[in-house]
Amino acid sequence: MTRLETFTTNGHEIPIVAMKGSPRACGVQYGRAVADLIHGSLKAYLESFRVLHGLERDVVFELARRFEPAIAEFDPATMEEIEGIAEGADAPLEAILTINARSELVHGLKARLDDGCTSFIVFGGMTADGRTYVGQNWDWNPAMKPNAVVLDIQREGDPRILTLTEAGLVGKHGLNEEGIGLCNNFMLSDKRRFGMPVHVIRRKALTARIPGDAIGAVLNAERALAANYMIGHADGAGVALEAWPGGLDIVHARDGLLTHANHFQIARTDREDIGRDIFPDTLLRDVRLHDLLSARRGRVDPGVLAHAMSDHFNHPDSICRHPNPNAREGQGIETLGCMIMDLTERVLHFCSGPPCEGDFAAIHMDREPGRIAVANYREAA
Repeated sequence: MTRLETFTTNGHEIPIVAMKGSPRACGVQYGRAVADLIHGSLKAYLESFRVLHGLERDVVFELARRFEPAIAEFDPATMEEIEGIAEGADAPLEAILTINARSELVHGLKARLDDGCTSFIVFGGMTADGRTYVGQNWDWNPAMKPNAVVLDIQREGDPRILTLTEAGLVGKHGLNEEGIGLCNNFMLSDKRRFGMPVHVIRRKALTARIPGDAIGAVLNAERALAANYMIGHADGAGVALEAWPGGLDIVHARDGLLTHANHFQIARTDREDIGRDIFPDTLLRDVRLHDLLSARRGRVDPGVLAHAMSDHFNHPDSICRHPNPNAREGQGIETLGCMIMDLTERVLHFCSGPPCEGDFAAIHMDREPGRIAVANYREAA
């Protein structure tokens, strides 16, 4: 089964790849459907490795091969899917491993924070309708924006998943049919090692049928790098897992609200928080979003969330991030999109580009092909 539909938001046409069947079959369908975008992702990351670390393709591919046995042991089904993606896209297996381990490939080189995302979980008395919403602004390298895809995955033995990701990745931000939603904030500590790629961990968490198993996917992974995993559930729950190699702390939502950026909220003497030194604006974005949403207690809905995610305090390094003219070559990031996931109704709302400028598309898990509504949510706020 391969059904390729598209939606357009803010002039950007984004494909939805529907996959169904065995892990390898899903991968082949994915690879064939968006082969051009997968090769676009590879090209962008190989250029990034060259500019930032002086690594050429052959060296990158050699490093990527090391991840195959580790992924196969941690999540055999996803390794089979990666092999299928390579087959479908007519690409070397190392190419797909490179895309999925693009952060971990350089774990021993100069420290660099991957993105500057700001995320949230709201539920219960915080929301106008009692629903649970999980989401974030996706702040990243603008070269990756053309390669965005939505995957609608029905893999044998797993719950159905909707995930917004970069072509070639097995997962990123998403939700599943059991009401579990996941967002992620990269962080950076002084603890780094060879270990499991964060995107493979995300995908395994999204295959969980209960929240405890999603937490377990993160907890039991041999993590290479630090990251925060925001996990919410439709029944009204949310946690942030501040994970680093060898350790993990948990931050619970309070009174139906949890926000996070790119620094550790729980301080420790045995772990240095390097990320906040690289992006000190993280210390503002986290609290700013919390304050904006707290002020709308009992009235939060997609419109309020879109308005908050469009905030420009500390512009250009704001919640809604815009190009910073002082950024070094290869290190400029900006908001490539905004996700608001309704876990209660199983809907992924996505705006391509900064939410201050654009409209959102509502992608329902049980949608009819071609029936995707697009609207300006900020006006409703």
